[in-house]
Amino acid sequence: MLYADQTFSAESLVTQLGSIKAGVSVVTFDEKDSADALDHALATSKAKGLIFSPATETDDQGTTRKTFLQSLMPELETMYAGQELNLAKYPNLRHVVQTGHSAMRGVNKFRDLAVYANPAMSTRQIPENQADWQTHLAYKGGREAASLSSADLVTKAQGLWESSLKQSGDEMHPVFMSCDLESPLGFASFLACSANFKKVFIPGTFNMSTMLQKVPLQHSTTLVCDSEFHGLEVPPAKKSEYQEMCSDIKNILVIGDKAGSSSLFPSANAEAKDKYNF
Repeated sequence: MLYADQTFSAESLVTQLGSIKAGVSVVTFDEKDSADALDHALATSKAKGLIFSPATETDDQGTTRKTFLQSLMPELETMYAGQELNLAKYPNLRHVVQTGHSAMRGVNKFRDLAVYANPAMSTRQIPENQADWQTHLAYKGGREAASLSSADLVTKAQGLWESSLKQSGDEMHPVFMSCDLESPLGFASFLACSANFKKVFIPGTFNMSTMLQKVPLQHSTTLVCDSEFHGLEVPPAKKSEYQEMCSDIKNILVIGDKAGSSSLFPSANAEAKDKYNF
């Protein structure tokens, strides 16, 4: 199960690519700020591993994903290094991994997760990916929202490239990606660009003001973003400045139910796709 916020896009992408290669399914869920949704997804999917961003806040009171985890898995607080997980609520869970840097009982760090497949260093062999292996399983509202095989993902990624992401006459500039890369559509968009040797730019911070300053620096003409960013209401005093920043963007793939109007990108061609069924 993947539960890392957009700040950790590199970890999210590495996890998904590595999981697909090894034949491991990636599980995600929609209601990221709900402890009940995390509990349901863990129990229903019978996930064997969890990768999460501990410091991500889930409300205005400072509750974090670490808070959720410790309330659902009180056994972690009594664990010592080397002990195997034995969680009453999640008997299948064997590995909990965090993207942060501070030590947590019962939790490994992402940087220590790598397995070296070089025969000289390890006898472990990574399986060869099969087309019918399930790669992604997504939950929304307590129900399965999408299930994709490796073949499904490749087909959908190439379809996205042909319909939305291929940039005729703009080979030099990257696709600007400001979206949830854990979602099937977000990851498929990244895969589409990578498979077709198209550079992407993913901002290291998702602070809105800072991110907008990155847009003109990349000279991107194509944007992949969530509907919240596309529909952002710009303060009147900043409207002309922000529109000038975003003026290079001509085509937008919006991850959401509808594109709607945009005060940031008034002249861009926007197309919306459901992040689970696309």
